[in-house]
Amino acid sequence: MKSKRIIIIALILQAVADCAYSQSIGVISRHFEALSKHDVKAIAAEYADSAKVYSPNWEGAKTGKAGISEIYTRYFASTPDLLYKVNHIINAGEYIVAEYTVSGTLSMPEANTPAYMKDKKYMLDYCAVFTIKGDKIIKETDYFDQVAFLRQVGFFDQH
Repeated sequence: MKSKRIIIIALILQAVADCAYSQSIGVISRHFEALSKHDVKAIAAEYADSAKVYSPNWEGAKTGKAGISEIYTRYFASTPDLLYKVNHIINAGEYIVAEYTVSGTLSMPEANTPAYMKDKKYMLDYCAVFTIKGDKIIKETDYFDQVAFLRQVGFFDQH
């Protein structure tokens, strides 16, 4: 009788873990689908209200849906043809690691961007670590090769 209870408890725990794994993958799938569509509202909806996003693209963290909406609005304005291709996803329940490639043309650079960067194509491999709680992203940390970006947009040709 005792061994039956242990087996039942183990099966319940496994079912709960499987549900969390599936839920996390669903969140990340919707996230990259929204990125591909440049749907800022849908992107922001995947984050918790107090979510923090860290990236070499800016100093500190972008916090909350407003900060996240602002940064993606800027990305899509400066690189309207921005494409995302997911290469690998590692699911560890509440933690997801995504390797993906971003490509586009810096056709509408932001103010203070050097003129020589305009209309430069770039392709970058990213790695992002997401922390998921329930059905929301609560933290994201992005990594990419900044030197590769600078090389592709002509920075080293000018300096």
